[in-house]
Amino acid sequence: MNLNTEYIKKLMGWCPACKKIEPEKEQTFCFANQAAVSGKTGNPQDTLTSNVTFPANTSLFVLLYTVGFNLILRVEDLSLFLAGLVLLNAIYCRLALKTFNTAVRTGSKSLYRRGFRLKDFEIPYEEIESVGAYNLEKRSKKSSLVLYILGGIALCVALAYPALEGDWRPVLLIISIFPFTLFLLAKQKSRYQDLDMQLYIKTRNKKWYEWTPYYSIITDEASAIRLKSFIEKHPERR
Repeated sequence: MNLNTEYIKKLMGWCPACKKIEPEKEQTFCFANQAAVSGKTGNPQDTLTSNVTFPANTSLFVLLYTVGFNLILRVEDLSLFLAGLVLLNAIYCRLALKTFNTAVRTGSKSLYRRGFRLKDFEIPYEEIESVGAYNLEKRSKKSSLVLYILGGIALCVALAYPALEGDWRPVLLIISIFPFTLFLLAKQKSRYQDLDMQLYIKTRNKKWYEWTPYYSIITDEASAIRLKSFIEKHPERR
Protein backbone atom coordinates (compact mmCIF):
# COMPACT_ATOMS: atom_id res chain seq x y z
CA MET A 1 0.00 0.00 0.00
CA ASN A 2 2.81 2.43 0.92
CA LEU A 3 4.66 1.65 -2.32
CA ASN A 4 1.57 2.44 -4.36
CA THR A 5 1.11 5.74 -2.51
CA GLU A 6 4.72 6.80 -3.11
CA TYR A 7 4.41 5.88 -6.78
CA ILE A 8 1.26 7.99 -7.20
CA LYS A 9 2.88 11.00 -5.48
CA LYS A 10 5.84 10.87 -7.84
CA LEU A 11 3.53 10.70 -10.86
CA MET A 12 1.71 13.81 -9.61
CA GLY A 13 4.96 15.79 -9.35
CA TRP A 14 5.32 15.55 -5.58
CA CYS A 15 8.92 14.34 -5.74
CA PRO A 16 11.18 16.85 -3.91
CA ALA A 17 13.93 16.34 -6.45
CA CYS A 18 11.69 17.92 -9.08
CA LYS A 19 12.06 21.31 -7.39
CA LYS A 20 15.77 21.34 -8.10
CA ILE A 21 15.31 21.00 -11.84
CA GLU A 22 12.45 23.47 -12.25
CA PRO A 23 13.44 26.39 -14.51
CA GLU A 24 14.00 29.64 -12.67
CA LYS A 25 11.30 32.23 -13.18
CA GLU A 26 12.15 35.74 -14.30
CA GLN A 27 12.06 38.12 -11.35
CA THR A 28 9.97 41.24 -11.71
CA PHE A 29 11.25 44.60 -10.52
CA CYS A 30 10.53 45.51 -6.91
CA PHE A 31 12.02 47.67 -4.20
CA ALA A 32 13.12 46.04 -0.98
CA ASN A 33 12.05 47.77 2.21
CA GLN A 34 15.50 48.31 3.61
CA ALA A 35 17.76 50.82 5.28
CA ALA A 36 19.58 53.50 3.37
CA VAL A 37 21.80 51.95 0.70
CA SER A 38 24.15 53.71 -1.64
CA GLY A 39 25.89 51.93 -4.48
CA LYS A 40 25.46 49.19 -7.03
CA THR A 41 23.34 46.08 -6.83
CA GLY A 42 24.48 42.57 -7.68
CA ASN A 43 23.85 43.28 -11.35
CA PRO A 44 26.68 45.51 -12.59
CA GLN A 45 24.22 47.20 -14.97
CA ASP A 46 21.91 48.37 -12.16
CA THR A 47 22.24 51.04 -9.50
CA LEU A 48 20.08 51.11 -6.38
CA THR A 49 20.07 53.75 -3.66
CA SER A 50 17.63 54.35 -0.83
CA ASN A 51 19.76 57.24 0.45
CA VAL A 52 17.64 59.65 -1.57
CA THR A 53 15.00 62.32 -1.00
CA PHE A 54 12.61 64.04 -3.39
CA PRO A 55 11.97 67.80 -3.00
CA ALA A 56 8.54 67.17 -4.57
CA ASN A 57 7.60 65.23 -1.43
CA THR A 58 8.51 68.19 0.77
CA SER A 59 6.47 70.58 -1.37
CA LEU A 60 3.45 68.25 -1.31
CA PHE A 61 3.71 67.76 2.44
CA VAL A 62 3.98 71.51 3.13
CA LEU A 63 0.93 72.13 0.93
CA LEU A 64 -1.15 69.51 2.74
CA TYR A 65 0.08 70.78 6.10
CA THR A 66 -0.85 74.40 5.29
CA VAL A 67 -4.31 73.53 3.96
CA GLY A 68 -5.12 71.23 6.88
CA PHE A 69 -4.16 73.67 9.62
CA ASN A 70 -5.85 76.60 7.92
CA LEU A 71 -9.05 74.58 7.92
CA ILE A 72 -8.69 73.53 11.56
CA LEU A 73 -8.17 77.16 12.62
CA ARG A 74 -11.70 77.90 11.38
CA VAL A 75 -13.16 75.64 14.09
CA GLU A 76 -14.44 77.86 16.91
CA ASP A 77 -15.19 75.21 19.54
CA LEU A 78 -12.03 74.53 21.56
CA SER A 79 -12.76 70.84 22.25
CA LEU A 80 -13.42 70.14 18.57
CA PHE A 81 -10.31 72.12 17.69
CA LEU A 82 -8.12 70.03 20.01
CA ALA A 83 -9.62 66.76 18.70
CA GLY A 84 -9.05 67.87 15.11
CA LEU A 85 -5.50 68.97 15.94
CA VAL A 86 -4.62 65.56 17.37
CA LEU A 87 -6.19 63.79 14.38
CA LEU A 88 -4.38 65.97 11.83
CA ASN A 89 -1.03 65.53 13.55
CA ALA A 90 -1.50 61.76 13.56
CA ILE A 91 -2.38 61.75 9.84
CA TYR A 92 0.53 64.01 8.93
CA CYS A 93 2.93 61.95 11.02
CA ARG A 94 1.95 58.84 9.07
CA LEU A 95 2.30 60.66 5.75
CA ALA A 96 5.68 62.06 6.79
CA LEU A 97 6.95 58.57 7.64
CA LYS A 98 5.93 57.44 4.16
CA THR A 99 8.11 60.16 2.64
CA PHE A 100 11.13 58.44 4.25
CA ASN A 101 10.40 55.21 2.36
CA THR A 102 12.19 56.37 -0.78
CA ALA A 103 14.55 54.74 -3.26
CA VAL A 104 15.79 55.02 -6.83
CA ARG A 105 16.78 52.18 -9.12
CA THR A 106 17.90 51.97 -12.72
CA GLY A 107 15.99 49.35 -14.70
CA SER A 108 16.43 48.08 -18.23
CA LYS A 109 13.97 50.56 -19.76
CA SER A 110 13.04 53.05 -17.04
CA LEU A 111 14.31 54.87 -13.99
CA TYR A 112 12.22 53.68 -11.04
CA ARG A 113 11.50 55.85 -8.03
CA ARG A 114 9.78 54.64 -4.91
CA GLY A 115 7.94 57.07 -2.67
CA PHE A 116 7.84 59.93 -5.19
CA ARG A 117 4.83 62.03 -4.12
CA LEU A 118 3.85 59.11 -1.88
CA LYS A 119 3.68 56.62 -4.78
CA ASP A 120 5.92 54.61 -7.08
CA PHE A 121 6.91 56.37 -10.28
CA GLU A 122 8.99 55.58 -13.34
CA ILE A 123 10.57 57.64 -16.11
CA PRO A 124 11.32 55.84 -19.41
CA TYR A 125 14.87 56.55 -20.56
CA GLU A 126 13.59 57.59 -23.98
CA GLU A 127 11.67 60.44 -22.28
CA ILE A 128 14.77 61.84 -20.55
CA GLU A 129 16.28 64.80 -22.41
CA SER A 130 19.11 65.74 -20.07
CA VAL A 131 20.52 65.18 -16.57
CA GLY A 132 22.27 67.82 -14.50
CA ALA A 133 24.15 67.34 -11.22
CA TYR A 134 24.87 70.15 -8.78
CA ASN A 135 26.58 70.25 -5.40
CA LEU A 136 24.46 71.48 -2.51
CA GLU A 137 26.07 74.24 -0.50
CA LYS A 138 25.79 73.78 3.24
CA ARG A 139 25.02 76.81 5.35
CA SER A 140 27.51 77.73 8.02
CA LYS A 141 26.55 77.45 11.68
CA LYS A 142 26.56 81.23 11.96
CA SER A 143 24.14 81.65 9.05
CA SER A 144 21.86 78.92 10.42
CA LEU A 145 21.83 80.57 13.85
CA VAL A 146 20.88 83.94 12.34
CA LEU A 147 18.03 82.33 10.38
CA TYR A 148 16.75 80.55 13.49
CA ILE A 149 16.77 83.80 15.48
CA LEU A 150 14.95 85.72 12.74
CA GLY A 151 12.42 82.89 12.36
CA GLY A 152 11.82 82.86 16.11
CA ILE A 153 11.24 86.63 16.19
CA ALA A 154 8.83 86.43 13.24
CA LEU A 155 6.94 83.58 14.92
CA CYS A 156 6.60 85.49 18.20
CA VAL A 157 5.30 88.57 16.38
CA ALA A 158 2.80 86.48 14.41
CA LEU A 159 1.45 84.85 17.59
CA ALA A 160 1.42 87.98 19.73
CA TYR A 161 -1.71 89.53 18.20
CA PRO A 162 -4.06 86.49 18.46
CA ALA A 163 -2.76 85.76 22.00
CA LEU A 164 -3.54 89.34 23.11
CA GLU A 165 -7.00 88.97 21.57
CA GLY A 166 -7.59 85.84 23.65
CA ASP A 167 -7.42 83.39 20.75
CA TRP A 168 -5.08 80.61 21.88
CA ARG A 169 -5.71 78.26 18.96
CA PRO A 170 -2.69 79.43 16.89
CA VAL A 171 -0.51 79.08 19.99
CA LEU A 172 -1.74 75.53 20.62
CA LEU A 173 -1.20 74.71 16.97
CA ILE A 174 2.43 75.86 17.08
CA ILE A 175 3.04 73.97 20.33
CA SER A 176 1.71 70.78 18.72
CA ILE A 177 4.04 71.23 15.74
CA PHE A 178 7.27 71.41 17.78
CA PRO A 179 7.48 67.75 18.97
CA PHE A 180 6.30 66.63 15.53
CA THR A 181 9.04 68.65 13.82
CA LEU A 182 11.76 67.46 16.23
CA PHE A 183 10.72 63.85 15.63
CA LEU A 184 10.95 64.27 11.86
CA LEU A 185 14.36 65.95 12.09
CA ALA A 186 15.71 63.12 14.24
CA LYS A 187 14.23 60.55 11.85
CA GLN A 188 15.76 62.29 8.84
CA LYS A 189 19.18 62.48 10.50
CA SER A 190 19.19 58.74 11.24
CA ARG A 191 17.71 57.77 7.87
CA TYR A 192 19.96 59.66 5.43
CA GLN A 193 23.69 60.31 5.16
CA ASP A 194 25.68 62.85 3.14
CA LEU A 195 22.90 64.32 1.00
CA ASP A 196 25.24 66.68 -0.79
CA MET A 197 24.25 66.51 -4.47
CA GLN A 198 21.08 67.26 -6.42
CA LEU A 199 20.11 65.75 -9.78
CA TYR A 200 17.77 67.53 -12.20
CA ILE A 201 16.23 65.16 -14.74
CA LYS A 202 14.55 66.96 -17.63
CA THR A 203 11.91 65.08 -19.64
CA ARG A 204 10.96 65.74 -23.25
CA ASN A 205 7.18 65.63 -22.87
CA LYS A 206 5.83 67.54 -19.87
CA LYS A 207 2.43 66.36 -18.64
CA TRP A 208 -0.36 68.93 -18.65
CA TYR A 209 -0.73 68.80 -14.86
CA GLU A 210 3.00 69.30 -14.13
CA TRP A 211 4.54 72.68 -13.36
CA THR A 212 7.95 71.84 -14.81
CA PRO A 213 9.61 69.14 -16.96
CA TYR A 214 12.33 68.75 -14.30
CA TYR A 215 12.37 66.01 -11.69
CA SER A 216 14.67 66.64 -8.75
CA ILE A 217 16.55 64.02 -6.71
CA ILE A 218 18.80 64.71 -3.72
CA THR A 219 21.31 62.00 -2.82
CA ASP A 220 24.97 61.45 -1.96
CA GLU A 221 27.70 62.28 -4.45
CA ALA A 222 28.66 58.68 -5.31
CA SER A 223 25.08 57.66 -6.07
CA ALA A 224 24.43 60.85 -8.05
CA ILE A 225 27.46 60.26 -10.27
CA ARG A 226 26.45 56.64 -10.93
CA LEU A 227 22.86 57.56 -11.76
CA LYS A 228 23.88 60.42 -14.05
CA SER A 229 26.44 58.29 -15.88
CA PHE A 230 24.05 55.36 -16.31
CA ILE A 231 21.22 57.54 -17.67
CA GLU A 232 23.44 59.48 -20.09
CA LYS A 233 24.98 56.30 -21.52
CA HIS A 234 21.77 54.26 -21.73
CA PRO A 235 21.00 53.24 -25.36
CA GLU A 236 17.27 53.94 -24.95
CA ARG A 237 18.01 57.70 -24.97
CA ARG A 238 19.68 57.63 -28.38
